[in-house]
Amino acid sequence: MSFYQQIAPYYHHIFKINAVQVDFVKSKIPQNNVKLVDIGCGIGTLSFELINYYNNILGVDLDAEMIQSALKNNVETTNFLHFEKLSMLELTSSITENSIDGIICFGNTLVHLNSLNEIEKFLMQAKSVLKPNGKLLLQIVNYNRILSKNVKQLPLINNDEILFERNYNYKKAENKIDFNTKLTVKSTQQLIKNSIELLPILKEELAFLMNKVGFNNCNFYGSFKQETYSVESPALVVEAC
Repeated sequence: MSFYQQIAPYYHHIFKINAVQVDFVKSKIPQNNVKLVDIGCGIGTLSFELINYYNNILGVDLDAEMIQSALKNNVETTNFLHFEKLSMLELTSSITENSIDGIICFGNTLVHLNSLNEIEKFLMQAKSVLKPNGKLLLQIVNYNRILSKNVKQLPLINNDEILFERNYNYKKAENKIDFNTKLTVKSTQQLIKNSIELLPILKEELAFLMNKVGFNNCNFYGSFKQETYSVESPALVVEAC
């Protein structure tokens, strides 16, 4: 059984809906007759919330188990909300050029790509499928802070249902991070461990690539509350068009 298949039943306890995140999207993308793509949608948590405000959303994720979970829950909104197993590097294979009003890529999804070249490829495809005035909204962990402060652990996610521990091991020679997680299901004491490599892209690297592919108007924030970005910020949130 894959890691994502194991955690799918508990995913909504790990990553609960964030009202500030939703408000950020609403403040940046108009709600009238627009089409959104939610990249790295997981089990659809954010997509299901946004469908209350937007009438056409496509949630995509590379993991088949996550998409299956999303599809099982997608009953009442079938005509307005769709889910598809799709790589973020293959957007143009499934989405028409200049057809999307907004692309959302939250939850540190971007750094699951393997190289700066892959990130550039994703940004190029995002620019291609967006309408001329379409918005790309991104959120990742602030890796300027992680690397400069040698951060080894992210805050615990601890609630009545689960305990989720997240640790970083930076491999300088490879410029990769081993992201080691441990999920404890409190009702059964089941322990689910996983490790995956992440690419710790810095703010200035991302800004360069976005400008290179044609995102000429970019705002960088330190959180979804649109606080001023600094090396101390927990996150890097981007609004680009």
